[in-house]
Amino acid sequence: MANETALYFAANLILFALVLLSWGHLSRRRRVPSRVLRGTLLLFLSCQAVALLWSGARLGPWAFAHPYLSAMFLAESVVIVYLILEKMTTHSGVSPFVVSLAFIIHSCGLVVIPPPVAEALRISPFARSPWYLFHLLSALVGCSAYTCAGGGAIGYLAATLPPRCRLAAGWLSRQDRQTFTRRALVIVFPWLSASLMTRALWTQLAWGTHWTWHPAEVSLLVVWLILTMTLHARSLPRWQGRPLALLSLLGFSLAMLSLPLLAQGLAPTW
Repeated sequence: MANETALYFAANLILFALVLLSWGHLSRRRRVPSRVLRGTLLLFLSCQAVALLWSGARLGPWAFAHPYLSAMFLAESVVIVYLILEKMTTHSGVSPFVVSLAFIIHSCGLVVIPPPVAEALRISPFARSPWYLFHLLSALVGCSAYTCAGGGAIGYLAATLPPRCRLAAGWLSRQDRQTFTRRALVIVFPWLSASLMTRALWTQLAWGTHWTWHPAEVSLLVVWLILTMTLHARSLPRWQGRPLALLSLLGFSLAMLSLPLLAQGLAPTW
């Protein structure tokens, strides 16, 4: 795992540089050109992708249920989803907030969680199902989009601070950041829904029931219900602005707390 870890640490340094460049671009656009940001971003994606492919080839795809690899996969997905959203919402001004969240997730994975060891990594026979793998990857992609929504919500709340805070006020309208958050939430919904459905298929095939009341599926259902409520609140005038941003942050926080529970398939027995 040493070579893969070295790549992950290199990607972490690149991501840290991207955080600094993003904040610099937000405060003084002319000093940090967009092409520099885009090049650094693509360099991170390339380095992280090589490390992820290496880990998947050596440990198998089910190893991404391990919290360490889940954090690495999540950071990569956050940046990819952000690129998609940035194409849809030009000049949203949330890049430093989203990239900072990705850096925190990536750093916590590297520093707090020990990397998986092939000799000690045991996959339960119940988890060796494509439905469990689809459930896992769908949940990770959905959480990555939720991270983008969380970054957009933080950016919106920062824009509501007193104007004397130059960086918080930003050079873009709050509406752009709120639009970014809304579109990120729309991306979250199908992925989390797919994760719940594939998990039900997996548990039905494994134990003959589509619901087992395991903490992983309960927490995922709670996140899905909060997401559904947030999407519904978008059309209510009194929920616009700060309430919608706070509700988005609540769903994002619960989604992050539910991630370690996805490692259920690594237990040798239940």
